[in-house]
Amino acid sequence: MKGKFTLFLFSTAILVFIYQIKTGTLIGLNPSYFSYEDFILYAFFHSSSTHLAFNLLALLFFGYYFEEKVGTERYAVFFFITTVFSAIVYILIYPTTDTPCVGLSGFIFGVIGGDLVLYQGKYKNYLILISLFYVCFTVFLIYYNLVGNIAHAAHLGGFLMGTLLEMCYEKRTEGYILFLITLISTAYLVFA
Repeated sequence: MKGKFTLFLFSTAILVFIYQIKTGTLIGLNPSYFSYEDFILYAFFHSSSTHLAFNLLALLFFGYYFEEKVGTERYAVFFFITTVFSAIVYILIYPTTDTPCVGLSGFIFGVIGGDLVLYQGKYKNYLILISLFYVCFTVFLIYYNLVGNIAHAAHLGGFLMGTLLEMCYEKRTEGYILFLITLISTAYLVFA
């Protein structure tokens, strides 16, 4: 069966949301106080039904085909690494916030970064321009504190790690531009 892990993530997110509604429990990654299991659990909790719907649509749209391209085992490892790294970047950029990070979107942005590396050879200049715009726009939103309740820092972390992982897996050097742009921007936000 194709897309097994994507369907597992999809189903788990729905079941967790039902659990949230019934119990009123929301487990998020809060930089002020967290436990290590929060580095994975936060991805399955969502702040609203709209948040869940957007993430599930993006997961099906991007994740299903990415899993088909790279295989289920590699995709599962990709999920755990990008999810944890997204959380780390969120904590580094917002070390004192009391706003918890929730949702699958850090992983989804990792998938987008990985997809961009896979398609680099075919659409090289176009994808680099899209990535450059995304990274610069995200840095602008975070730097000027225009993010609202969206965890752009986790998106940036997922994109960074997804790009790096896919470059390593595929032994592709074309993705270094994407990786360097994102790395420099993330470092700037952490240390600025």
